[in-house]
Amino acid sequence: MTAASLHSLDHRTDFPMPDPLLNALPGAVIVLDASGRVAQANADARELLGADLQGVSWRELVARSFLPDLDQGELRTADGRQFNIATRPLGYAPGQVLLLTEVTQIRQLQRAAQQNLHLMTLGKMMASLAHQIRTPLTSTLLYLSQIVDGELNEEQRRRFSGKALDRVRHIESTINDMLSFAHGGQFHMCDFPVRQLLTELRDQLQPQLALRPVRLKLSLPESELLINGNKDALLGALANLCMNALDARCEDRELLLRIETGLTRQGLLSLSIEDNGCGMDENTLAHLFDPFFTTKMDGTGLGLAVVKSVIESHQGGIEVRSEPGQGSCFEIRLPCQQASRTQLSGKVSKP
Repeated sequence: MTAASLHSLDHRTDFPMPDPLLNALPGAVIVLDASGRVAQANADARELLGADLQGVSWRELVARSFLPDLDQGELRTADGRQFNIATRPLGYAPGQVLLLTEVTQIRQLQRAAQQNLHLMTLGKMMASLAHQIRTPLTSTLLYLSQIVDGELNEEQRRRFSGKALDRVRHIESTINDMLSFAHGGQFHMCDFPVRQLLTELRDQLQPQLALRPVRLKLSLPESELLINGNKDALLGALANLCMNALDARCEDRELLLRIETGLTRQGLLSLSIEDNGCGMDENTLAHLFDPFFTTKMDGTGLGLAVVKSVIESHQGGIEVRSEPGQGSCFEIRLPCQQASRTQLSGKVSKP
């Protein structure tokens, strides 16, 4: 509901609805006049928002009764309750009727189900993890046994030591990815600017960009958009996607890596990472986020599973489009506080 939709109506307020009808409806029901002020409210609405509602503007009610940011388009109170809001024009008179339905328990069950699914997936991963670690561990033991027991010259010792160290680093990388996935989204959350996140991402990528024929086009948001989340976790997820793009470069052309941001009309931050690399076929796309699925010889297969886990822990989503030879595009959508306030104030956001 926008301010424009409220103020575009005329100022007639003589449209009383029968109180028994309002009180019989499931949820908090509020009838607004053409100026966006409360004309009527049922008992559930008065219990939620206060007894004296007559003539109070809807914006004022939102400001005094709910937190300033929406949770995926839903209103939240300071004590943790969550409400879905539906709006409809009255039809027979200028004005709108609002229905606030509490969905706190439903959202809690959904989060619990998501966590249980995560734990089930984690359990299935343990056997695969043992296999992932066993292979490089066996190689490491072989190299070390040659160093300890064999009669090697200095050059051979140096070469074998380097190979053993590479295998140990591979094991460390696998375990770190596993721990990140097992984290289950239990991150410390705080508010931080999107611009700061993307600036740090650019700085982190600079050493890799300097070594390859890559052109980076980064679009920083014009306004001061804020995310509530864990910056380090999101930074790691975005860097993982960018490094995958760098590895997907076609030999016959310069890689163009494009990172863009925008706002959706649903009040979400849209962040896309697009490249013109070698792309992926349908089979790869179908298993892209599966744990331990990889197309790299030395890949752990956990990188994109961790990315998806991090994004979902921030109440967001990730989609991918790709064609062989045509590049890939990962689009992430995350709740954004500034976008939510824009939605409440009636300002138009980008598609």
